[in-house]
Parts: sequence; C-alpha cells; structure tokens
Amino acid sequence: MTISLLILTHNRPNELLKCLNSLKSEQGNLLEILILDNGSQVKLQASALSEFTKLKIFHSEKNLGVAGGRNWLAQRAKGELLWFLDDDASLRTNQACELIRSYFKKTQLALVSFKILNAYSREEEKRCIPHVDKHLTQVDVAAAYFVGCSFVTRRQLFLETGGFWENFEYSCEELDLSYRLLNQNYEILRSHSLQVVHAYSPTSARHQSWIYFNTRNRPWTAIRNLPLKYIPSYILGWWIYAGAIGFKQSEFKLFYQAVTASLKGFFSAVKTRSVISPPACEKVRRLGGRLWY
Repeated sequence: MTISLLILTHNRPNELLKCLNSLKSEQGNLLEILILDNGSQVKLQASALSEFTKLKIFHSEKNLGVAGGRNWLAQRAKGELLWFLDDDASLRTNQACELIRSYFKKTQLALVSFKILNAYSREEEKRCIPHVDKHLTQVDVAAAYFVGCSFVTRRQLFLETGGFWENFEYSCEELDLSYRLLNQNYEILRSHSLQVVHAYSPTSARHQSWIYFNTRNRPWTAIRNLPLKYIPSYILGWWIYAGAIGFKQSEFKLFYQAVTASLKGFFSAVKTRSVISPPACEKVRRLGGRLWY
C-alpha cells in the first residue's frame, strides 16, 4: 500500500524542519510528502527543504483551518493511505511505514493513530489518550475516537465519508469523523508502537483556542451525530467543563463569545445531522468514549 504524508503548517518553519528531519529514514517508503502552507505570514524557505526529494509545497493565501486544510491535502494526495502529521510533531518510531502497512492488512481497520509523547516530559500525554479514564497503556488500544496529531487512514474511505466537516476549523473534527467511521462498522486503533513527540505545554493550563473551539464545536458534534436523548447532557457537560476552565483562567469573555458562536451555528449543524445507530452508541461507550444521558 502506498503512503502519502500530509502536513499542514502555519507560521512554524523551524518546527516544520524539525518534523521533516525526523522523517528522513522514511523518505524511501513514502510515495510523496505534501505540505500546505496554510495562510502563513512567515514564508517557508524552500532551500532548507531541498534534500526532501519527494516533497511538494503548496501555498494558500487564506487560512483554511485544520479541517479544511487537511481536506485540501487529501483531495490532492495519490497514496492509498493518508498519513496526517502535525508540523510541530516529530516521529519516534523506526520503520514506521512498514508497521503502518502491517496494521492496514486488516480490512475493517479504518484509521490508526499514534501514541503521543509530551516533548517536555517525554512521557505519554494523558490528555491524548482516547479513553474517558485516561489510563496509561503499553499495548495497542481499540478506540472510540482518535487524536489528530499523527494518524493514518484509507484515502478512499476518507473521501467517501466526506472527510472533515470544515465548519469546525479546529477541534472536534476528529471526533466527528470517528462517529461516522464507527457507524459504518469500521475500527479505530491507537497504536502503542507508532509514536510521535509533540510540543504540548509543560503546564496543565489550557490554551485560549482549546477553550474557544471546544465550547463552540462540542455542541455541533453532538447535534450532527448523537441521538436526541444524549444531546442536552452532552452540551451541558462540555459547557460546564470548558466554562469552568475558562473562568479559572479569567477567560470570561472568550467563553461567552464561543457560546454565542455555537448558537449561531446551530442550524448548520442540524442541516448536516446524521444520527449514529444504537449499536454504534454502545460501541462508543464500550471503548471509553463520552456519551451522557
């Protein structure tokens, strides 16, 4: 199976170069490396990337968001498998492409995500564990959702499923896609052997973008996917959680703006609503996803 490596970057040329340097040993195993410079003000220096012979750089004057940018890259990729990697992540696995191909011999596997290590502690980043209990594991884990720092999926399936809903821009697009994949009886796996190091903050404080986009996008995710009985408690639970963090970090205005934006986007979410089945809901619950009622 051929693999296209897809990287979305925005104003992080140094991080991008570090990311690519971690992939040197995998160049020969990749069909192509596609990079979208997503509305950056800091331009990439092509000369610094000249040794990466399979690399193509595209530029967008407008920031398409994470969801839109990834869709843009997926539509232009030629590989049977799409490997999405954040520009500030570094590969920590030898023979990664060989391992990726071995996973996808299983036909029901739709997507495999990488284990994410914190760049400061070099330990597994708990917030990226795809289970409500956030318990550390040393094995591959069947999951109800995935974290988008580094993951691989089947190109044809990704496009047929509609890719990411671009209204999200950033945050929740992975969860939204996960619901659709599970609803089609596909499997999602969090690999233990495939690992990347990611530049998460060494503190527990949440970034402003996390507060805003989780407050705004979580209700849309529920409205688009979940049965009616789950939606009120899901929205309330997330607004209480994100709101508490926002107030703790003195981001009162930001939280209010996010709630307002979420309400404005209500009808767009309703128009694209496609409810997952009861068996899919049970699978989400069994695999440690969040379903409240």
